[in-house]
Amino acid sequence: MNFEILYIFTTKSKMGILILVCLLLCVQFSAAQEDEKEKTQKAMSVESTLLKSKIDTLHPAIKKGSIIPVPIIITEPALGGFGGGLALGYLHSNRKSLRKDTPPTISGIFGGITANNSWLVGGGHSHSWDNDRIRYLGGLAKGVVNLTFYDNLIPNREDSSFDVEMDVWGTIQNIAFRIANSNLFVGPQYTYLSTKNSLDVNTGHPRLDSLANSVNGRSRLGMLGLLVQYDSRDNTMSPNKGLYAGGTFYYNATFFGGDTNFFRPLIYAKYYFAVSEAVYGGIRFDGQFTSGDVPFYAKPFVALRGVPAMRYQGNDALVAETQWRWQFYKGLSVLGFVGTGKAMDKLSDFGDQPWIYNYGGGLRYALKQAFGVRVGADVAWSNEDFAWYISVGSSF
Repeated sequence: MNFEILYIFTTKSKMGILILVCLLLCVQFSAAQEDEKEKTQKAMSVESTLLKSKIDTLHPAIKKGSIIPVPIIITEPALGGFGGGLALGYLHSNRKSLRKDTPPTISGIFGGITANNSWLVGGGHSHSWDNDRIRYLGGLAKGVVNLTFYDNLIPNREDSSFDVEMDVWGTIQNIAFRIANSNLFVGPQYTYLSTKNSLDVNTGHPRLDSLANSVNGRSRLGMLGLLVQYDSRDNTMSPNKGLYAGGTFYYNATFFGGDTNFFRPLIYAKYYFAVSEAVYGGIRFDGQFTSGDVPFYAKPFVALRGVPAMRYQGNDALVAETQWRWQFYKGLSVLGFVGTGKAMDKLSDFGDQPWIYNYGGGLRYALKQAFGVRVGADVAWSNEDFAWYISVGSSF
């Protein structure tokens, strides 16, 4: 999600994405529990029959359920390295879509706090209509996010850091339409973010005073974009095979609710493949670009495990990464990954900017009763940092 501040707080992987993962996991556990109940009965509904036939993938065979709590563990270095929270997901009754890959209809709320006193609360809803020809996803959040940014302000130093407290609230709304009977979706996406920024100038260097004029105060994003997305993954949360690719082409403008005018395209591609029955590979590429008057917190950054969020920013950022997983015993897997990227003020500066890299490994366990969703932990190193992450679903 391009909602940068919410992206950072929810850490990777990508509460926006982690919260959705948690809520979707609620759905999977609930569905599995319902399936066990159905197995003890002689008569099975259509939904439970579909559930048995699709046990290893996400599936619309969801029964009407109750509110289910799921704990959240946050390990993003940019947010103090550790935090926690809770997501509550509610399953709506399935509308009996004829497509087996229809995503579940869920509503949820979430809240969390981290070691550096950042916090966020919010809620969201996902829905699909007309046999999954139309998909909706929307959310609203409010919080305070404390982040460290970097700039070349102080002489004789490559980097100077400055801490900003951001009182934020915002929303993201997306509706996508399936093209014919393909895996291609197209639709509009709107993001609004309002922040009240406070710069900590207790660094002992007077030149940061000039930065305060551009950072302190209120700032707004109002971005309307076109989402184009292709998804042929065999499992939305923990894929083994398939392609997930697309882009979001944003324009931030005063008449959309923002303070300035700028373009912000984002393109991405993730390809998953099997080398053998036990070995799986994946490659990913992300490109983020901007043009115009972009606020400091909305600039692209190098997003890799082991690299603190917002550590390496520029007007443009490129990232490539590969991951390899060996399922050595039943649902147990080990994996390794390596990646690299650059952030730059313009693409023509690509050759002059240093390579940012990461490498690391992790352990995964597949939850058979949760449609094969893999959970586990990763450790990662980068140019200057080390971090560890809790993984629910794909972190790649």
